[in-house]
Amino acid sequence: MSGLGISPSVMVNRIVLREGDTSTPHLAKVAKLRADLMAAADAEQAKAALLSPTGQAEPVLIDSGAVVDRLV
Repeated sequence: MSGLGISPSVMVNRIVLREGDTSTPHLAKVAKLRADLMAAADAEQAKAALLSPTGQAEPVLIDSGAVVDRLV
């Protein structure tokens, strides 16, 4: 991985800060976004399994901020 990449946790924090809603505490927003991210990753894996001839698919690897941005 490149030294210039953005880690998933940094991207989650950037997305939370970009939303600008101050009525919910920051940690609660991060937790909700992480849950949404995991649900999106599960849905992506399920979709890939439907397209696979074996009916199974590898779990979605969340290794960069770009993947977080794409899923969320």
